Order: sequence, then C-alpha cells, then structure tokens
Amino acid sequence: MGRNHSHHQAKLPNDSKFARLFLVHFLCLFAPFIFSWGVHCLALVLYVVTGLFGITLSYHRNLAHKSFKLPKWLEYTFAYIGIQALQAVRIFLLMHSTFLVNSVCHVWGHQAWKTGDLSRNNGLIALISFGEGWHNNHHAFQSSARHGLECWQMDMTWYVITFLECIGLAKDLKVPSDLQKQKMLP
Repeated sequence: MGRNHSHHQAKLPNDSKFARLFLVHFLCLFAPFIFSWGVHCLALVLYVVTGLFGITLSYHRNLAHKSFKLPKWLEYTFAYIGIQALQAVRIFLLMHSTFLVNSVCHVWGHQAWKTGDLSRNNGLIALISFGEGWHNNHHAFQSSARHGLECWQMDMTWYVITFLECIGLAKDLKVPSDLQKQKMLP
C-alpha cells in the first residue's frame, strides 16, 4: 500500500477568524456603492478615540508597560474605551495598524538603537498608529511613555500623555535619560 502523506499537507485555517477576515475584505468591494461621508468621518473619529486613547495610551503604554500613572477612574475610563475597539469595523482598523507595527516595523525602517533584535523605526507606520511605529525606540526603552524620542518623531499618544500631565491627570512619566540613550547607541 501507499504511504500516508497526510501529515505533510498544509493546514488550512479551520476557525471562523479566517472567514471573518476574508468576509470583511470582500465586503470592501461594495464600499463605493454605499459610501457616506458621515459614516466615513464617524469611523475615523472612533478609530482615533479607540486606537489612541484605548489601545496605545491605555492598554500599551499605561497598563502593559506602566510608563506613567493615571487616577484609577481615568485609567478605567481609557481601558473601557479600548474595549470599544472590539465593535464593528474599528477592530479591523486597529488590527491592521497593530499588524503593521509588529511586522512591518521589524522589516523596514531605521535602527537607531542597539537592541539585539530586528525592530525598526518607521515614520509612516508611526503616523497611522499614533506613535507606535517608533518601534526600535520602544524596544530600546520599553518602559518609556514616549516612543517618538526625537523632536521630529510625531507621537500623538505622547502628546496626549503630556497634556494629561499638564492638567494634573498623569504623573511619574517615564522617559529615557541621556545616559540610558548613550548606552544604547550602535
């Protein structure tokens, strides 16, 4: 009899994640026929609110890396806003920008710091991900509340964090010292 080669066959995604992702991209083909500026603007506003305040400011910089402190009521508010990213099309926008940070920023861009990995700074990705594209900066100084370390590196999340500090809502902001930066230079 012949040998069983089933263990050599590529596995296809067998869960609903693949189907949902395919469906969302397929439905984009119909966008020109049902386009509305009002809905487009609403989606953009919700992307900024959930992505900037919920995902990058709250989940990533505040909760995951403890790079600054907020009053508990505001910490919970921003975390709740992050939960809202799981609604409708915003999850796919956020997933795409997260994908870009975690994949593109390990392939294309500039390595300003000696991190021992493939992380890169990518200005275009930083622009659409509220500063998360300064990925090599983040790998070099993981507890930093500021990812755009140079004055020309736009970091919308950092601007919001410093505004919160100015009005007394954020404190103990962590940023790398000049000595820490010197040690990480290539």
